[in-house]
Amino acid sequence: MEVPDEDTIRILITTDNHVGYNENDPITGDDSWKTFHEIMMLSKAYNVDMVLQSGDLFHLNKPTKKSMYHVLKTLRLACMGDKPCELELLSDPAEVFTSNEFTNVNYEDPNYNISVPMFAIAGNHDDATGDSLLCPLDLLHVSGLVNHFGKVLETDKINLVPLLFQKGNTKLALYGLASIREERLFRTFKEGAVTFEVPTIRNGEWFNLMLVHQNHTGHTNTAFLPEQFLPDFLDMVIWGHEHECIPNMVYNPTKEFNVLQPGSSVATSLCDAEAKPKYAFIMEINYKNKQPKLTPIPLNTIRTFKMKNIALKDVPDLNPHDKEAISKYLVEQVEQMIEEANQETRQKLGIAENSDEENQELDESADPLACLSVPLIRLRVDYSASIANNINNIDYQVENPRRFSNRFVGRVANANNVIQFYKSKRQQSDGASKKSQLSHDNMELQKLIDNSSTGELGIETLVADLLHKMQLSLLPEVGLNEAVKKFVDKDEKGALKEFIEKELDAEVKMLACSDDFLNAQNPSDMKLLIKEVKRANSLRPSSSSTPIEQEDIDFQSRTSHSVKSKDVSKTFSHQIPTKAEQKHALHKNKTTTASKDDAEILSSNDANNDIIALSSEEDDDEEYKENATPTANTRHYLRHPAGDNPIGTKRKRSARSTKTTKTASSRPRGTQTPKTDILEGFLARKRK
Repeated sequence: MEVPDEDTIRILITTDNHVGYNENDPITGDDSWKTFHEIMMLSKAYNVDMVLQSGDLFHLNKPTKKSMYHVLKTLRLACMGDKPCELELLSDPAEVFTSNEFTNVNYEDPNYNISVPMFAIAGNHDDATGDSLLCPLDLLHVSGLVNHFGKVLETDKINLVPLLFQKGNTKLALYGLASIREERLFRTFKEGAVTFEVPTIRNGEWFNLMLVHQNHTGHTNTAFLPEQFLPDFLDMVIWGHEHECIPNMVYNPTKEFNVLQPGSSVATSLCDAEAKPKYAFIMEINYKNKQPKLTPIPLNTIRTFKMKNIALKDVPDLNPHDKEAISKYLVEQVEQMIEEANQETRQKLGIAENSDEENQELDESADPLACLSVPLIRLRVDYSASIANNINNIDYQVENPRRFSNRFVGRVANANNVIQFYKSKRQQSDGASKKSQLSHDNMELQKLIDNSSTGELGIETLVADLLHKMQLSLLPEVGLNEAVKKFVDKDEKGALKEFIEKELDAEVKMLACSDDFLNAQNPSDMKLLIKEVKRANSLRPSSSSTPIEQEDIDFQSRTSHSVKSKDVSKTFSHQIPTKAEQKHALHKNKTTTASKDDAEILSSNDANNDIIALSSEEDDDEEYKENATPTANTRHYLRHPAGDNPIGTKRKRSARSTKTTKTASSRPRGTQTPKTDILEGFLARKRK
């Protein structure tokens, strides 16, 4: 492709490469880095000025040596060269690259010959962890091959500073926002704590481009980044994290900017979004044209992926009891999908359809893309019974999915999970028969699978459901779920230990500030107070709140332990009972049973002592979250001279629920447990 003119900035756009995904698989292990190599080689073929990567370059935040080797090799081949970079940097990069010692763009380093600079942000898979908050992109930045920007060190106060480039008469302001926990970022935007610095020189001549890596669609009320939160001075937003590729710009009429969702370059889950064609994008910006020119480039190294959904109840003349006939029908469907995928692969590789198998094997041995002849196949089958035609309401008899899938070993890339059986949600009138056929545990598992967008359960879904049933006494469920996810997905060996030690230390500090806890004589009373502390920190949401909103409240409760008890008590002084009321409550608790104590403490404000006042900020935030809504005009997210909060909604104290509950067990008050022994020892040390 010809070299762009002196006023055109040509950009190669990619995101969610997930290098290292499933790299131990003998068939698909090399797919991710091969596609990444193809994308980066487009930078030389199309003579681009820069490469933008919007998160999740690696699949793990601790990539293996193999993944790091292939990425470094590709970056060295694609980015280094004798061709000078024609982009002129007008801003101070030290205001953007604040996380390490190298505070300049790599193509201005005299020790490197960078012809195509790459600018990247961190995603949720390759995010920063550890004491130094380092991520794989920091290593690439130090090596001089990647310009890592958009790193966020404080999630409660975010200031986005752009990189300002100029080529000829075209000016580009590049913003970046790394991946942040969706609920936390939602709250930060809602509180007006996200500011954008806008160039003041030559106002109106800048093309404002932003890279983000967040949920784009509203999975829940707060677990995504609404486009309405972004300022309207932006001209275009490149949206990472979503794996569905949308090969065109989507215009937002309210904010008047375009959104491009490039999608992933490798299929990390067998779902409908991943089955769509995947592209890399070439974008050209010129000051003469208001709209940029976008060119999608189809990727040839993408493994062919075919997906199909069928319902057995819609197939005529199929007996629910005839297991052999059902399996035969499903095998025919898979065979048809394999044939369609092979035909598409032949067209992609330019292999003649009438060539014999021997010639194809020779071509494949010489072709580096030969492994693509084995496609990915996913057949989703609804085996629920047909209410109209089945009097007994018996589901269709299907074969074991693993045994069924193994029939296609050597012909498909996913020989262990070709087929997926599921049951569609039935009408409310059919609830009684469903309960009679399925146990309670199977119903809960089926409910989780139905609620999953991809039809596959993740570790966080199972852990969240388990913790929801356990009702822990001290540790918050949300934080424990995140720690388990880090331990499993990101191989953080000390994630659980660090989380438990931190939370226990915070709980001890909170309890040490309470006079009622220190003066309590009965261990059972102390246990009830501890339960109330946990209940105040992670109170289950009401009917007007969502579980994700409550997760954000729990997150705030874990980050607000540093607030002094004196200040918090002063803020919520109208909630703290007097000493006489506290003594009366303790005396009343000593003369009743343990189960009655639980009910009285939950239903009365007398037991809401200083410990509860320490965590009442979360209840206040919950009410604030429900009442305060961001305004449609988000220009106030820009930096204001006075530093005022644009959202001035007054916070109100939400009324605590007075619903009474009973304890699950009735242990005698004199029974000693390890927890009570620890509490008694701690109480004795504090008294001394």
